[in-house]
Amino acid sequence: MRRTAFVLAILLLGCPPADRDKGGKSSPAACAKVGDTCEFSPGKLGTCVAKDGCTSEGASCLVCQSQH
Repeated sequence: MRRTAFVLAILLLGCPPADRDKGGKSSPAACAKVGDTCEFSPGKLGTCVAKDGCTSEGASCLVCQSQH
């Protein structure tokens, strides 16, 4: 009986989503303002900076620059 309940629980619950394997950390969001943390490439952090010569306002003038 215990074995059946265990197998049933495993089948119903399954494996946790991949997000939980990362210790609950989420990826940095897209650039919203200068100085925000961003993901330059998978696994590599960056910092949001303003594009040189950009005349429009808002996030369209921001780019993620590598910290390394």
